[in-house]
Amino acid sequence: MLGIGRGIEDDYPVTSAPMPAGSLLALYTDCLAETPDTDITDSITALADHLTSNGDQPLDDLADSLLHHAGLHHTRTDDIALLLLRIR
Repeated sequence: MLGIGRGIEDDYPVTSAPMPAGSLLALYTDCLAETPDTDITDSITALADHLTSNGDQPLDDLADSLLHHAGLHHTRTDDIALLLLRIR
């Protein structure tokens, strides 16, 4: 992987947080939230609102919904990566 050292002496902090059953974890790159001519904070808030409103969908449908919400009709200069995890 780029940017990650290979030495045994490398030490990376680890954080853990409990997540109750039914929780949804969404990891994404910035391009999912970025919208041209829109403040990034407003875009992230809109994405969070969308996740809150649609988070009960099956994960594949939710992923499609998030990509549609991102407005793929906008010209993108970067790719989008998305990982969704629902705790059972």
